[in-house]
Amino acid sequence: MSSRSQYDINVTPLIDVLLVLLIIFLVVMPVLLRLETVQIPPSTPGVDPVPPVVVHVNNDLTVAVDDDAPLASVRELAARLRTKLVLAKIVFVDFTDGVPWSEVVATVDTVRSLADDVNHDSIPIAIRMRQDVP
Repeated sequence: MSSRSQYDINVTPLIDVLLVLLIIFLVVMPVLLRLETVQIPPSTPGVDPVPPVVVHVNNDLTVAVDDDAPLASVRELAARLRTKLVLAKIVFVDFTDGVPWSEVVATVDTVRSLADDVNHDSIPIAIRMRQDVP
């Protein structure tokens, strides 16, 4: 008899435990992904909510604020937003399917640069992709 056979590790229990853990993770993960906390602003009666500012980034890389005429440069975007952000509490950045992601990020950075705090996160920004309906 060889002494090597006495020291072989039985990996069957280890594989059984790993399979059970895999099944547990496969069952639990979809439940955890559905749990998403959403902050709903408190409602105050008699006060009209302030509509959000909507920045549209079009396929031709023009930018429009609240369905106004398209702007020519990022400086114009910053100037137009500065006046509108006095009252607005949130900014939506809408873009169509053909817009490069770098342009969307540049627009978000322009909006964030107008924030007053050091971290530039006092202006909540939401990104939405518009589906153009023919």
